[in-house]
Amino acid sequence: MQAIKDIRIYRSTIENIPGNSLPEGFYNQELCAVARRIVMKLQENGFSMGDFHHLYINLTTCREEGTFNLSQRGRDPYFPWYRYYDVGVSQAFYDSLETRECIEKVIGLVEQVLLSFATPEFDEDKIHHCIAEAVEQGEKMTVVYKEKQASKNKAVIYLRYLDNGKYFPLLKVFDLVGSIMFKRDLPETNDLYDYGEIRLSSKKVTIKPRKNSYTENQEPMSFDLL
Repeated sequence: MQAIKDIRIYRSTIENIPGNSLPEGFYNQELCAVARRIVMKLQENGFSMGDFHHLYINLTTCREEGTFNLSQRGRDPYFPWYRYYDVGVSQAFYDSLETRECIEKVIGLVEQVLLSFATPEFDEDKIHHCIAEAVEQGEKMTVVYKEKQASKNKAVIYLRYLDNGKYFPLLKVFDLVGSIMFKRDLPETNDLYDYGEIRLSSKKVTIKPRKNSYTENQEPMSFDLL
């Protein structure tokens, strides 16, 4: 079982069944940012939905308001890693989905679906805590992305997710008792290609980019610790 990777919000006014067109994606930047932070915090804590890791929430007027179920589309044999969950909303609320005022209620509906995946190991309280942390902390929320332990110190790259859709990494280096000996905001980025391997010594920390065609000419980031 893999940890959750994505939550996406869709909408439809027709039944989400085989033969009908797929639900419509819609873009509300602030809602997308909150959903992304929820995924990041759940992922950091190892939350899993079982045999899929992309949750597609379809807000629909074709179900009773406030109820939800697994879409009758079932499992796509070519893309088995996602599932649609149909969530009933009123026509009035459906018509408000482009507004800022809808965000709190949509997140509440997302939480209802997520709570259905609670287990003794990852119970409802833990799910609620992750969501609350993402909502309340907003752009200040951090999750651990990568870390490197050396004999005398430890380097950790944390991720923050901004309302503009960019990641804002933060590098911290700790000594053996957990005190911060170095801290640096790293450049905002649309992706994480620049953040591959961490190399750490008592005098320097270096972050090497991932090895791919996008970073073949990219220089590592290096910082002196003394």
